[in-house]
Amino acid sequence: MTGPLSRRTVLRTALPLLSALPFLPAHTVLAQSSATVVRVGAYEFPPYVDETGGGVTRDLLELLNGAQGEFRFEMVRTAPQRRYDDLDQGRFDMIAFECRDWGWQDRPVEATRPFLRDAEVFVARAAPGIDQRYFDDLSGKTILGRLGYHYAFAGFDADPKQLEQRYRTRVTVTHEGNVRSVAAGRADLAIVTRSFLTRFLQREPELARQILVSERTDQIYEHTILTRHGTAVTAGWLNTLLDRLEADGQLETLWRRSGILS
Repeated sequence: MTGPLSRRTVLRTALPLLSALPFLPAHTVLAQSSATVVRVGAYEFPPYVDETGGGVTRDLLELLNGAQGEFRFEMVRTAPQRRYDDLDQGRFDMIAFECRDWGWQDRPVEATRPFLRDAEVFVARAAPGIDQRYFDDLSGKTILGRLGYHYAFAGFDADPKQLEQRYRTRVTVTHEGNVRSVAAGRADLAIVTRSFLTRFLQREPELARQILVSERTDQIYEHTILTRHGTAVTAGWLNTLLDRLEADGQLETLWRRSGILS
């Protein structure tokens, strides 16, 4: 049986291990420990949130966290149709890449200034005789959309039954599948986020030749961040931070890196 380790042996063993640990400045450790956690709702909305939880929203939160130490923004997953109740019940404190017109008008939220523009466009199967005039009249055409999304052509009504009965619009859970269905002739149109479509077709050049993308937009997003009334972070505070990140070019760099801006 061995005896107790000497102090010299302990130090000789421990010091190399300690020296291998990452060094954090004292002010960084203090900032991380004292920051107020703000939970940020995120639902699948490519390219802002993809099916894995990655995407532009996560990148934006990393940017916000790196630019200040007062708040620590952490992502919380939700669903498009559940996000309103989740915010009302305090499961998260704010949500990014939103518009008030998407069902938030009577909710207890405040909005930042718009900080990014995007749009919804229509996709049709490329075929002889099909040109931009095909998108002028939607009546009689079958349309594929996303569950929980709000579309201008349907008066921003997201109810699946109303969409199908009144607008011949069937909602699914995937932009990509909707585009492929149109290319295969299983529906007349799909309506998709323009930034998603741009990135998707860059990866699928063969598919890009099989479809026609509308010059017509269903709506142009004025993306804001919404915060729940009574939460620690306010829209005014976020506006100040967004202004700073915009002025020094960090927001534009993020949009270009994400493929939203070319």
